[in-house]
Amino acid sequence: IRDVPVARLQAVQTEIEVLHTMQHEKIVHYFETIRTDSHLYLVLEYMENGSLAGVVRKYGCFPEALVAMYMRQVLDGLEWLHSHGVCHGDVKGANLLITKEGHVKLADFGVAGRLSDALPSTVVGTPYWMAPEIIEMSHFTTASDIWSLGCTVLELLTGEPPYY
Repeated sequence: IRDVPVARLQAVQTEIEVLHTMQHEKIVHYFETIRTDSHLYLVLEYMENGSLAGVVRKYGCFPEALVAMYMRQVLDGLEWLHSHGVCHGDVKGANLLITKEGHVKLADFGVAGRLSDALPSTVVGTPYWMAPEIIEMSHFTTASDIWSLGCTVLELLTGEPPYY
C-alpha cells in the first residue's frame, strides 16, 4: 500500500464504496476489506466459472441464444445500478463473472462512478469497449454502459471486441 500511486488507491476506494453500498443479486457480493501494513484485500464472492471472456477464450464464441440469456442478466444488474445513480464504466466480458449455476454478475467497479460526478480528468476504462463520450472525456451516462454492453455482445459472438 505504501508505494501505490494515489490514482490507483482512489480507484480501489471507489470500488470499495460501490461494492459496499450496491448489494444486488446481479453484482458480485462484497464481504469485507482487510488492510495490513503492506496489503489491502477485498473479500468478494467466489465466482467458480470465471469470466465470460475467459470462457470465450477457452471454448470459442457463444451461440446467439446463450448471449441473449447472459445479456438479460447483465441488463438486470445494470438497470438496478443505473436506478441508483451509478454507472459501471467498464462493462466487458472480462468483468462479467459466472457462478457454477450459470448466473452472470457484474464485477470490477474500479472505474464506476455516480451519474452526478464531475467530468473525468482522465480517460478510464478499456478502449475497445469504451463509449465515444468516455474517449472524448465528456460526462458519462447510463448510455455509456449500454454502448459497452453492445461491444460485449459482439465480443461474445465473434471472439473479439469491435474494431479489434
